[in-house]
Amino acid sequence: VENVVTCRHIDTLRRKEVEGESESDLQKYDVVVDATGSPEGMSLAASLCRPMGTLVLKSTCAAGEKFNAAPFVIDELRVVGSRCGPIDVALQLLAIQDKDKSLNVTKYVTKTFPLKQAEEAIQCAAKREVMKVQIICKD
Repeated sequence: VENVVTCRHIDTLRRKEVEGESESDLQKYDVVVDATGSPEGMSLAASLCRPMGTLVLKSTCAAGEKFNAAPFVIDELRVVGSRCGPIDVALQLLAIQDKDKSLNVTKYVTKTFPLKQAEEAIQCAAKREVMKVQIICKD
């Protein structure tokens, strides 16, 4: 079976709904990443996961009292979060140039891609032997 990587922006999905394609008719994915930080975005992302799929939350979402856990339980979704912390401290640590004190995080980057090769980068990142893939978003 060939690995297929599909990238869709949430606005594309909303346009499909406006054009008459309901959320339930949309394709289901193995892995969906939500970076909206909103309850609506998290709900939409969860609805796009196939049963036993993975929802990656890349932002903090205060779901509030009306949070409906049923789709997560019924579809047995795996939820993966990213660790949050003080970005200013992280940037200071990354900026240290002293060889003896630096974090040397570049050793963890397996391969770097320009933004125009994002799909190739995602396919590369899916390989078991790849630790990290970096996508450069500027020229």
